Amino acid sequence: MRIGLFGGSFDPIHIGHIDIANQSIKQLNLDQFQFIPTKHNPWKSNVDANAYNRVEMIKIATRHYDKMVINTIEIDSTNNDKNYTYLTLNKLISKEKEYFYIMGSDQYNSFDQWKEAKWISEHVHLVVFERGGYPLLNDNKSKYHFILLDNMPITASSTEIKQGNLKLLDKDVLSYISNHGLYLNQMIKSRMKEKRYQHSLSVANLCVEFAKYNHIDTNKAYIAGIMHDVAKEMDVEKSKWIMENFYPDHLNSSLPVWHQWTGAYICKNEFLINDSEILKAIEDHTTASVDISKLGMCLYCADKLDPLRGYDVSEQ
Repeated sequence: MRIGLFGGSFDPIHIGHIDIANQSIKQLNLDQFQFIPTKHNPWKSNVDANAYNRVEMIKIATRHYDKMVINTIEIDSTNNDKNYTYLTLNKLISKEKEYFYIMGSDQYNSFDQWKEAKWISEHVHLVVFERGGYPLLNDNKSKYHFILLDNMPITASSTEIKQGNLKLLDKDVLSYISNHGLYLNQMIKSRMKEKRYQHSLSVANLCVEFAKYNHIDTNKAYIAGIMHDVAKEMDVEKSKWIMENFYPDHLNSSLPVWHQWTGAYICKNEFLINDSEILKAIEDHTTASVDISKLGMCLYCADKLDPLRGYDVSEQ
């Protein structure tokens, strides 16, 4: 049995990971491709999503591919040590199977710094794929007998996703991310100026506090708070198009108010937030409404009483 092994944080998993899995299965004639999410990546100081959410996202991303599976050997570890590859392989590999350990050219370039690099190269076939911006710089290919995958350089990265490039995600993975409040504090940053960004963070925190006292789902409160101004600085023409096509009854409202409706539209159609209560709270956060929910009230008050507004709101 020929098995591909692909370790990483997958924080989050993106379309580039799936493309490499498919290319590996095809070119290496693999019977199985295992994603191995790390618990503590030795090359990264931290991850943003917890182990459970990262595994769930991999499940969603691989749901249509029979040969792709998740191996939680590192996630399931009972200790909190760094997950060095040679330790994982020592527990995992067996003589009855043939293993191919797959990595990007960025990892390839530093492979000679890996712990027990020679031991790894003697127990598995090493495979490298090209990542955009990381040319193969040294002689590791001959030194450690790397197989070079024939692929278009992968340019997708988890960092780029967190900076707001939502197109690099499977749509169902994006929906999972948004509806669980993952990475949103990073994803919205490029859509607004720093002052409004800090306001959004502050409103999210205050909305959560209000939600606790009103026995409301704090995750919903966080999502509503962090996303409430996502369309505040949107181009006027785009805002007008959204209002004309989806909220014509409110088109005559003043321009500064539009963002409560256009924000709900962006949350639903770009971030794929599907919780109607969150969307309604965002729609009501500036003007309120006769049918505003408790979540909407929490967001309305958090927005108006944000301590960063520059006046004393402690009494209110």
